Amino acid sequence: MQAAKDSFYMALRERLAALNPGRVIVVDGVERPAIVVRENMEPQFGVAQSNAYYLDWGAVQIAESTRPILGLECHMWYATEGSTGSGVDRGRLLGQMDEELMRICVPPHTQMRDYRQSPSVDLGCGVFWTLPALKSSPVKEAKQEQNSSEGRIERFGTLRVYFFLPEVDV
Repeated sequence: MQAAKDSFYMALRERLAALNPGRVIVVDGVERPAIVVRENMEPQFGVAQSNAYYLDWGAVQIAESTRPILGLECHMWYATEGSTGSGVDRGRLLGQMDEELMRICVPPHTQMRDYRQSPSVDLGCGVFWTLPALKSSPVKEAKQEQNSSEGRIERFGTLRVYFFLPEVDV
């Protein structure tokens, strides 16, 4: 399952870097594309930065077919405070982030790779996903978790990542 999560994240990260090289954040002194899997971050970096995409993994579903396929919920959060002190361009910037997210999610597939080694290894199967469903109003618990500030506007999205477990020779 970790290979599917990593492959999805790396596909979006590489696409974001190509689409908007200026959308970066600094984590522990290192500049990187502004997309983060929260469970992979050290706890001290848990406070969400504006103008970055944050991914959280949710429930797993198994669909039976000739070979079981797994579906994994991916919750996304991002926000902006605008580029000026008054924040009057927040809506425009949030719309730009909406468009970027939709564009990096297409095509909705990538190869599954094992990123535990360098260079990564192709596992011989794919990962695919639905397009994100975006919402403006979060669930109450999610809003509290994000440490939302009053000047920031935020967006929440959900999609589902699907994958087959890689076949293992026995």
